[in-house]
Amino acid sequence: MTEQPLYHHYLPSFYQARWAGENGKLRRFSKPHADRLVAKWVSPQVSGGEELLYTDPVAVPESAQALETGFMSPLDSLAAEALTALEQGDPRIRRDPRMRSAWSRFLMSLMMRMPDHLDTLETGLAEEWARHMPELETAYAEKKNSDAPPTFAEFMDTRSPEEMRSWMITVLPTLVDHAPIGGLLNNMRWFIRRIEGNAEFLTSDRPIITWYEFAARDSYVILPIGPKAAFCAVNNLETQRRIESCAPEQWVTGLNKSIAGAARKFVFARDDSMKDFIAEHFGTKPRPTLFEYLLRFRRKKNEEAGSSTSP
Repeated sequence: MTEQPLYHHYLPSFYQARWAGENGKLRRFSKPHADRLVAKWVSPQVSGGEELLYTDPVAVPESAQALETGFMSPLDSLAAEALTALEQGDPRIRRDPRMRSAWSRFLMSLMMRMPDHLDTLETGLAEEWARHMPELETAYAEKKNSDAPPTFAEFMDTRSPEEMRSWMITVLPTLVDHAPIGGLLNNMRWFIRRIEGNAEFLTSDRPIITWYEFAARDSYVILPIGPKAAFCAVNNLETQRRIESCAPEQWVTGLNKSIAGAARKFVFARDDSMKDFIAEHFGTKPRPTLFEYLLRFRRKKNEEAGSSTSP
């Protein structure tokens, strides 16, 4: 029997390794108490993850790790290849749909794969998603057994916590591979902004900066890809030039405030040089998740549909 991975990364090791020094370690900051910042040198292989995070609790042992082995791990491997192509200016990143989608899927996964994202999908928002997202109803119809309740909403009303977790694990790939959002990301203008001087990017368990309106004219997606570079996606040349013209120190500081400010458990850096900055901003500016944003969007659309049919 093939050995199953027990430690599942929500912040992939290839991504964390970009902040690692010659000893292969990066600095991880946590804030277990409001007045205490803890710093630790960690290896990317054993950081940014949790034991059995993506395990299906009701599946047989042979398939319980399928989300990790069959989806997340291949997704991350392809993303690492796509990022190399991006950095090298490889034309495949523009011309090869598989390569471009690999990076878009990785961006999508970072908006959905953190532990609290899974908890949100499983508990507080799960019922609303079930009732208002056709994608989940469709996925349920395709996967349900013959003796299962006819609709996803009815299914959720009768499930145990373990079964709810199992279903969440099952549908997560459907959400990561959400074709309309993935298409919007694929069609944006992609570029990398590299930074000279002393400024360095942080990263965290909230590494992406965006306001989720991917089709909006001034929309953007920004992800630090190392201490001295950030991936950017925009919808027009004007926005790209505006980003590129920002003063480096000011731009990096603003992004770092957002990245550290939205952190839930960890902030990552190359060393201790920004320890005081991290202590000041850690967790001070929480941002809504993609799940929360889409839920509000669905509710608004449902309200508008209801009002339009009212007498």
